[in-house]
Amino acid sequence: MKKLLVLLLAALMSVAAAAVCFGAEGSTAGKVIGYYMDAADDYYKAGFEVFSIIAEREGWKIIDVVGQGTAPEQVAAIENFITSGVDAIITVQNSPHASSECLAKAYEAGVPMFFLTHNPPDEPGLAGFAGYDWVEEGVIAAESAIKWGAKRIIMIEGKLGQGTAGGQTEGFVKGYMNAGLDVGDAMTIGGKGGKDLQIVFWASGGWFADPAKKAMQDAITALGPDGFDGAYVHNDEMLDGALQAFEEAGIDPSKYWLGSSNGKEKSWVWVKEGKVTMDINQTPSLEADLASQQIKAYFEGKPYKRCIFSGTIPFYKDDIDESKLIPYEAKAYFVKRDAGAFVYDLNDPRFKEQPGYKK
Repeated sequence: MKKLLVLLLAALMSVAAAAVCFGAEGSTAGKVIGYYMDAADDYYKAGFEVFSIIAEREGWKIIDVVGQGTAPEQVAAIENFITSGVDAIITVQNSPHASSECLAKAYEAGVPMFFLTHNPPDEPGLAGFAGYDWVEEGVIAAESAIKWGAKRIIMIEGKLGQGTAGGQTEGFVKGYMNAGLDVGDAMTIGGKGGKDLQIVFWASGGWFADPAKKAMQDAITALGPDGFDGAYVHNDEMLDGALQAFEEAGIDPSKYWLGSSNGKEKSWVWVKEGKVTMDINQTPSLEADLASQQIKAYFEGKPYKRCIFSGTIPFYKDDIDESKLIPYEAKAYFVKRDAGAFVYDLNDPRFKEQPGYKK
């Protein structure tokens, strides 16, 4: 009898493991998704709008909650989703620590959790993640800065603690290191750098324009127009604020190396006009689309790529091709998507599984 119980338990554990990797069989129509966003960020909103359209096409219902950037709000929202009996949860996390607590609760309740944008911990209950290679984005920006000849850099990061901002900064410094250049202590928090890369001003803009504008104003005041060669501003909203600071100070941004990520439609104009040196088309619209495919595969009991890089397109003034860029805005996104103008199929080799996560 004891041997039979052991065998039965092993079989059940095997089935449970398969459920995490391959999902649970059944129709997808009528499923309820709990959707949590850490803040009223336009990046998160753009992904939600795309996901909502796909959910409508699939016949899913969404319960959405937007936090104000605190970990307790995320935990409370996930607890409420679980109590409400949702079939799956998708989350733009506040922090990996908060997500670890949420994953434990969801796993205990048998509810799969999917994540967007910021890397979650690889713990039981994690059913999927669609994000970007933030370190690689930093490397790409650094390569552009090196080609331009920028050594004295203003670093305006996103929200600290989410992992995304740290990845971009790490990648930027690594890009200089890959080129065999002297970066000194730039890889350490608050480090000033070395002969070939000096971080002359370091601040967080929290992903929003106004605090980034303030940070750039402070940098310009502290350094003067001749005290820096460029700025790496981690997303387009913060870059918008930084450009406002340049304008109000009467400084021509085209005289500096300016790099960012997101690649929103407005940044296409900035790059074409030469206000911004480079950007990277890295959209929440595609990210959310891929996550919806992961969730559908889970519901249908089909195998799928569990944790993926969503794929990026760098662009510069001399090579920008708008026909290849993926829109943020949902309507424009689906016009191009439905016309087959870009790759969005989760199974395409372009979307690579992230190292460090179990398959």
